[in-house]
Amino acid sequence: MTKPLKSKILIVDDDSKLLRAVQTHLEKLGYEVATAADGRSALAAAKSMAFDLVVLDINFPDITTKKERSLDGIEVLRTLRDSDSVPILMLSSTNISAVKVMTLALGADDYVSKPFDLQELGARVEAILRRSRDVVQADKTLSFRRLRLDPGERRVWKDDVPIDLTGVEFDLLYTLARRPEHVFTREKLLEFAWKDSSCSIPKVVDVHIGHIRKKIEDDPSAPSFIITVRGTGYRFEDTPA
Repeated sequence: MTKPLKSKILIVDDDSKLLRAVQTHLEKLGYEVATAADGRSALAAAKSMAFDLVVLDINFPDITTKKERSLDGIEVLRTLRDSDSVPILMLSSTNISAVKVMTLALGADDYVSKPFDLQELGARVEAILRRSRDVVQADKTLSFRRLRLDPGERRVWKDDVPIDLTGVEFDLLYTLARRPEHVFTREKLLEFAWKDSSCSIPKVVDVHIGHIRKKIEDDPSAPSFIITVRGTGYRFEDTPA
């Protein structure tokens, strides 16, 4: 029997001791791990190899030279999100909610504050990868007049044109689309779309809904697919095919 392929993870952090500890722990859990110590090395690695997850620190020391400017984790996150839907787990020495919301707003899938327990980090990694690869057997392709969602491929089409969504964005949209016209509270969307307790800030749902609207709506300022129910949450609208 062919062994399943190991998930490939890129860890980016300038703390060499932490980098080695995380790499060793994740390799013991069965993952294939690559490392990078700065933003530019991270982008080069991501360009040369397809990763299943990037674990990315927010802050890097300023090592700007005459030839090139250093990149911090936020810039790396923005660059990856502009060209890739790979899940991204952010690391930071701050636990300020505003910072967490900002990184999630920019497309990160999760956020872990330093110092952290390696067991907790491993659990967060597994949760993100599980969201990316696991599909409940009962889940099926949803076909509407304009949208089509395939949970097996985790892909979305609007008017037969593919739409590139991140993992969290797909989970949110699929959760809404499974029950058209049903009103989901932000708390329920956190529960269903994240499938774990790693994210607990309802405002994060609003941020990701905004990203989805920019990608699927004809006019994001006047959405026709994801409707806001004031004081409650959101509902999905589209005519079944």
